[in-house]
Amino acid sequence: MPYDASIALKKMEAVESNKEIDEIFKELWNELHHQGDVGLASYFSLPHLIRISKEKKLVDYNVFGLVAVIETERHDNNPKLPSEFEAEYLQTIREGVPDLVKLIIQNNWDATLSSTVMAALAAVKGHIEMAKAILKMEDSDLITEFLENY
Repeated sequence: MPYDASIALKKMEAVESNKEIDEIFKELWNELHHQGDVGLASYFSLPHLIRISKEKKLVDYNVFGLVAVIETERHDNNPKLPSEFEAEYLQTIREGVPDLVKLIIQNNWDATLSSTVMAALAAVKGHIEMAKAILKMEDSDLITEFLENY
């Protein structure tokens, strides 16, 4: 079913409580990405999500994770981003993600935030396979296994 992400994004702009924001992120995760499927609503939402996150200084793993997952899945078997929106979309995510990183660069990062930030940066720079690998490396057991083999 088509999803109108503008409703959730407008709510995000208006709310202040962490609980409400968590619920909105839960909705965005469920609706914008489902078992590897993304679509036009996913692509059209990212620039607004980045803008809102910058304005509200609402920067956590959810933002970077959504960027990384949507951008990596965009390159798989999903609908194409309409060509008339591609230049603006790419410019927004390529400039927006580093701007978000600047807002939290001095903060402490847990493994989830670290992996989603690195994956989002890789994805917006066009390193799709690297972004996918980084997303899988959040699991400490997988990291240990990888390091033992390489």
